[in-house]
Amino acid sequence: MTGGLMRHLKAISLGGAIAAVVLAMTPAAAIAESGNQSPVKEPVEEPITPTFSEISFAHPVSLESATTVARAAGLPVEGYRFESDSIVGDFWLDGGLTVEEFLAEVRKETGTAPEIVTAYVDGEAFTDKREQSRGLGDVVLGADLPVYDAPDAVVPTDRGPAERSSTAQLSPVVASSAAAGDTWQPNDAQVMITDMGQNLSISSQYSWWSLDPYASPLVMADHWGMEFQVDFYTNNRPWPPGTPITFPGKDLRPNCSGDDYKDWAAASNQPFDWFGWVIDGANVVAAPGALGLYGDYNDLSDPCNVSTVAVGMAQPWAMPSGTYGTNTLMIYSYPLRGQETQSRVGSIVQPVTRHQCENQPWMPLTDCMGVTALSYPGPGTGQNRMVLNADNNNQAPDLCWYSGEFGLVAAQIWSCNGPY
Repeated sequence: MTGGLMRHLKAISLGGAIAAVVLAMTPAAAIAESGNQSPVKEPVEEPITPTFSEISFAHPVSLESATTVARAAGLPVEGYRFESDSIVGDFWLDGGLTVEEFLAEVRKETGTAPEIVTAYVDGEAFTDKREQSRGLGDVVLGADLPVYDAPDAVVPTDRGPAERSSTAQLSPVVASSAAAGDTWQPNDAQVMITDMGQNLSISSQYSWWSLDPYASPLVMADHWGMEFQVDFYTNNRPWPPGTPITFPGKDLRPNCSGDDYKDWAAASNQPFDWFGWVIDGANVVAAPGALGLYGDYNDLSDPCNVSTVAVGMAQPWAMPSGTYGTNTLMIYSYPLRGQETQSRVGSIVQPVTRHQCENQPWMPLTDCMGVTALSYPGPGTGQNRMVLNADNNNQAPDLCWYSGEFGLVAAQIWSCNGPY
């Protein structure tokens, strides 16, 4: 079974000239429509320029307060990261949603609100400034702003068909296929993609609950994480007359036929607003901070005709395990609308190596996770967990589906405006 986008090798330079990128770039992995085995590549050890840098607030502040801080270290603030005992995520000033709209989404889904802990600035510009000024490392924001302590999150009463318990049973055929042993793959996944006007809403839920085989993020190998992604497929745009028929890196970002490639599909993969939270057992909201959840904004060397909206988990072994074998991760993403009314969609969960992050721990997770694309060593399968097969030509928005049985059976698709 195939579908989605295989883990790509992220480029190591932000250079704009094709010649420079061609010399530096390793060919990207193929789209996972042709298979769902993680690619094997040689380690990349060269320094990486961070996409964004984070500057800390003196203490947690509300989103309303944080947005009064428009500059940090002499650079424009582009977004904010939040983390509390209930939720974690990002808000971007150019993400399409207003502060009020985003807060309403968070409140509707969780009953809580963001506690802002850092501000994002341009990574390359901040690196240059840091090299020129030794004092930049001591910058702290918002010392005069009031401390914010968000209310506790509230577990929803109906989490849809992806809600299961450890007493549920796999079908005999799937149980036989899964009998190879414990797995990091979620048993169930549910995704809902709807239109919000200027943005799309992507609501994703992943649940681990079976004991035979034991399914849990805790099974993930040391030095590995996973990414939860939805891929929007479009067509490459024509190249200008006279462009070589082929050259290394052609049709891999940023070597695309137009500068607007991030917006070609129905979903843009400009930096997007998102938040995530974890429910342990039936109704316990677990602090998600230790999981290392991150928005995957680095798209260098991705195919030009695929826009990916992904959130990663860098430290899956930190998943709470108070209720043995029952965990749910819920992710809400709000990418900007792209140029297409609808796009073909695929979705996977895939293992990604932490190799570069451990070698360069100061790097943002979006830039270092999955850079060294190696074969997943186990325990558990090395294959991506299918969530929606892109070959089936499902179009979004609007598209809602449930994928059970480790993705080994066909997804159940329903109207986003109707019953499950």
